[in-house]
Amino acid sequence: MARFTRMTQFIGAAVASSVAVLAATALAAPVANAAFEITSFGGSASINGEFSRQAGAHADLTTEFRFPATPALVPVATAKTITVDLPPGVVGNPRAAATCTNAELVGGTFNGVGQSSVCPQAAQIGIVRVFTQPNDTEGLRVALYNMERPPDLPGLFAFNLAGVTVRIVPRVRSTDYGISATAPSVSEGIKMTGTRVELWAVPADPSHDLDRFVGDSMSNDNVIGNPPHPSDAPRRPFLTNATSCDGNAAVTSAEVDTWQNRGVFATASFDRDFDGTPFVMEGCDRLPFDPSMTVQPLSHETDAPTGLNVDITIPQSDEPYGLATAHLRKAVVTLPEGMSVSPSSAAGLGACAPSQIGIGTDAPVTCPSSSKIGTITIDTPLLDDPIQGDVILAKQNDNPFRSLLALYLVAKGPGVLLKLPGRVDPDPKTGRLVATFDNNPQLPFTNLHLAFRGGSKASLATPTACGTYNTHAEFTSWASDTPVSLDTPMVIDEGCGPRGFAPAFAAGAGNPVAGAYSPFTLTFSRKDGEQTLGGLDVTLPAGLVGNVASVPRCPEDQAATGSCPAASRIGYTEALAGPGSTPMKIPEAGKAPTAVYLSGPYKGAPFSLSVLVPAQAGPFDLGTVVVRAALFIDPVDAHVTVKSDPLPTIVEGIPLRLRQVSIIVDRPGFMLNPTSCAPSVISAAIFSAEGSVANVASRFQVGDCAALALSPKLAIDLTGKGQTTDGKHPGVKATLTQLGGQSNLKKVSVKLPLSLALDPDNAQALCEFADGQKAEPTCPKGSIVGTATARTPILDEPLTGPVYFVKNVRFDKKTGAAIRTLPTLAIPLKGSGVSLIIRASSSVVKNQLVTTFDNIPDAPVSGFQLNIDGGKHGILAVSNADICKASQVANREIDGQNNKQADGSIYMGTSACTLRVLSSSLTKTALTVRVGGLGAGKVSVSGAGITKTTRKVTKSTVASITAKLTKAGRRHRPTKVKVTFTPAGSKKSKAMTASLSRASKK
Repeated sequence: MARFTRMTQFIGAAVASSVAVLAATALAAPVANAAFEITSFGGSASINGEFSRQAGAHADLTTEFRFPATPALVPVATAKTITVDLPPGVVGNPRAAATCTNAELVGGTFNGVGQSSVCPQAAQIGIVRVFTQPNDTEGLRVALYNMERPPDLPGLFAFNLAGVTVRIVPRVRSTDYGISATAPSVSEGIKMTGTRVELWAVPADPSHDLDRFVGDSMSNDNVIGNPPHPSDAPRRPFLTNATSCDGNAAVTSAEVDTWQNRGVFATASFDRDFDGTPFVMEGCDRLPFDPSMTVQPLSHETDAPTGLNVDITIPQSDEPYGLATAHLRKAVVTLPEGMSVSPSSAAGLGACAPSQIGIGTDAPVTCPSSSKIGTITIDTPLLDDPIQGDVILAKQNDNPFRSLLALYLVAKGPGVLLKLPGRVDPDPKTGRLVATFDNNPQLPFTNLHLAFRGGSKASLATPTACGTYNTHAEFTSWASDTPVSLDTPMVIDEGCGPRGFAPAFAAGAGNPVAGAYSPFTLTFSRKDGEQTLGGLDVTLPAGLVGNVASVPRCPEDQAATGSCPAASRIGYTEALAGPGSTPMKIPEAGKAPTAVYLSGPYKGAPFSLSVLVPAQAGPFDLGTVVVRAALFIDPVDAHVTVKSDPLPTIVEGIPLRLRQVSIIVDRPGFMLNPTSCAPSVISAAIFSAEGSVANVASRFQVGDCAALALSPKLAIDLTGKGQTTDGKHPGVKATLTQLGGQSNLKKVSVKLPLSLALDPDNAQALCEFADGQKAEPTCPKGSIVGTATARTPILDEPLTGPVYFVKNVRFDKKTGAAIRTLPTLAIPLKGSGVSLIIRASSSVVKNQLVTTFDNIPDAPVSGFQLNIDGGKHGILAVSNADICKASQVANREIDGQNNKQADGSIYMGTSACTLRVLSSSLTKTALTVRVGGLGAGKVSVSGAGITKTTRKVTKSTVASITAKLTKAGRRHRPTKVKVTFTPAGSKKSKAMTASLSRASKK
């Protein structure tokens, strides 16, 4: 009420001041350089002559200015521009009265009391008094008219004083959306000491009949108050008090400059009635407030981008003697569960900075067009036409709320520019959106229509299931702190079939050549409308491995946060997110890149991936998303299984609605193809966020296997001094080496000579069959019969482990009975966090012991060494022979993964044997000795009368060497010979001296 009263007072004072300035043409010139001020500024609001503080009431408003004069009763200066700022909430409705044209306003003849106009009676909205003397209380009285409004103004008021017009221009302030009225460029020739304006709340009310101006300016009827003039216009309210009862006195302020000192303003304000009563509104509980709302999507299809139409309606009362509808202060709208921000909208989307919107200013809005996501239309009873504008996306965190999401509602109309900020809060778990617009303008409206744009780039997405969904709203008026709660339904009834889950899957090497390093790409995707991608387990074929030795692993603390060093990068990822035909691409052009890093142990796996995805799109930066994946190595064939953590489904309250994910491993020299060209598959289990699982596979095969060589080297040495004769138990040292770039091994089989046999009963203990078949055997320590070491270029460390002697059985096909067979070897190898189990079976073929390593993993092996213990509990026995007296020859069968074979004989070393001369013979010129206990290396003979001779031995355990005799040796028969043997790869030599046989020279 107080605010309304102040508004009326201001308008009356501004009008009165302007009239007074124009009316005082006969006054003397003002005194130069005298001080100018507003000596008094006050007002009152009344209904039927009684002061009114009722909120929302329609009360007459009276305002009065007084300016200083000299002792000679001359104004000290002439007013130029007068502006009055009414309190927020006090409004006038120019549409409540008829209008006067400019021609009608100036078309009359001066009647001797100030009035000169032929405006329609129904256009009069009040009385203006112009004072020309300091103590004048009556002044010159003129009618104030509601003028025909130009297109760029919300209203226009004017009066004609003695042929001079004064116009009052209202506008809506951008600071608090209160009404300001300005009388610009008041005539310099008119001097006044004050003005009083009486604005009528209901212009057609009979209480104003005595002050109504009617008739021709040439008749006696043009004198105000003589006689009464009833109005035949409809009774409609023109003025309305504020609808807020916050307990604070409303302040009306004014500023005036003069022609003598332009731009220097005198100011004044009041917050009380003429009698000292504060302008504090009361009775807000009596105000009607009955808002309603409808919310309808443009698309009624499930899981689709959609626009949205929102209509908020507040009926306004036009009852002249009733109370106005309370103004809307706060609106909180909660969209249905499942309706969320659509990621598809982000590509190409812009956002508006504070400097571009200019909240609280009249500055033009310069937000980029890409930030406009909808339109706004507001119907208000104060204007002939709706005001219109845009719904604009605010910059993330750079908005009045420092929030992720915020909107600006910008609407422009005649004399009004609304810039309303609103906060939008997405639920971090569900994405449900809550929009809050608080401290809205204290201005009436009948309908507010928001139209969020639709199409594939629409900012919203519909729920994923059909049904009726309610939008909840709470509207709070300026008259009460108690919100009005309501719900409005929307229906999603298209695409209602079950949400299936049949994702597509493809994976493969960019260079599918056997044994070659190649980029690797894996992609899985779903159709629009299917269940959301939630996770992935991938099983790579045997032989498709990564060279982890070539990459420094990212430390775990950095892998968890996505801050790995560039040295650990092995690839990158790409994704599509969002519903509709144009999902958002991740990463978007110009945004931070993604990365895939190799890390160490994670969730029981020896290696892991840290997949870094900067969540940046359009104007949004949602931080960094990190997805971990564990890399498990199968202990039998070394194939790799990748188990990802659940994929993110929502980030900062924005549901991602992932449509496609690709992993691209492009680090040179990392992904290594198998050397088997047999067809295989890359299989996967793809999980949906809703709990479904789809098992998929992609065919995988490499070529050019025949181009790979297969030339491994295998050396076997019998060890253990004294373990060389029948019944003894020599040890075995087998060493396999292979150069890089060849086919990986698939099978290695060795057939030992007849001189060697398996003696399982001599073992200290045997591991039970069930215990030995485990991936990590639980065999007793006593069943360990040796050690093994494997080296591969793709791991940092060798793999080592014990060799277990394990019972073996076969099962009768008919009865199922277990039949014991020759024991096997189980070799669990560990290194670099990897665990493998290598097995060897034993068989007898034509009385010869055969040991076979079958199903060797398709992985490069640079070296493998197997040591089988001999001696007390040795499992290999000499059978009816002395292994030092003859070369021990084994046979090998080696199959490559490319099906090539490398078969041949192996002349076994016999380091168990003592170096000795087995026989000798002399001729006239040479000595021939047969030496046993050799292996690969160099053997030399020397001595008195003997020319030192060296021979390279590559295979034989027993070798003959012939040395020439010296001249002395030819004359005198040598009696002793020195034999020296240096094993290959060793600097330490063995030496012995033997007596020669008594055989006579030939």
